[in-house]
Amino acid sequence: MNTLTTLFRVLPRRSASLNFTRHKSNSRRHTKLLQLPPHPSFLLTEASPTGTHIIRNPPSAAPSVYSTPSLFLPKDDPRRVETEPLAQGQSLPPPLKTPYVKKYHLEQKDFDEIRALRTGDPNLWTRAKLAAKFETSQFFIGMVCEASPERKAEMQTRLANIKGRWGQRKIGARLERKRRRAGWGGADGL
Repeated sequence: MNTLTTLFRVLPRRSASLNFTRHKSNSRRHTKLLQLPPHPSFLLTEASPTGTHIIRNPPSAAPSVYSTPSLFLPKDDPRRVETEPLAQGQSLPPPLKTPYVKKYHLEQKDFDEIRALRTGDPNLWTRAKLAAKFETSQFFIGMVCEASPERKAEMQTRLANIKGRWGQRKIGARLERKRRRAGWGGADGL
């Protein structure tokens, strides 16, 4: 017997809304309705008792003639040329972004100039400005010349001031992210 039914029989009835009874006949009827027989195309027939026949399950709507795969079209069908993605003589559509091509245009004098500008005024000549001037990446600028220890200490102080203004939520979120990131390599034993 269902525990919910037992519960309602034990408790005194206070209102008409608590009249909940579930009978076996209702459950059996619903279960029987959900057990649908297989489609006739899936059943084994006398023609192929082993089940090695083609099963045709047509779609609910008729397919469009424009979406016929070129594999099923005859060789001389005019639609075959239109549906092929890239035929001879056709070109691809233009790219959305201009392709990035690496440049190897800097010479030793450019490297010396980058180092001189960076050590001369690191507040003015940041990685981003040097990268824009010499048409290269910020990562490459960092490889050419490392920031001075004074600049690194100044940036660490700025970062500490910024982190000092963080609230408990942000600190907790950063710690949680750090903990999850540590688990990516299996460090947490999961």
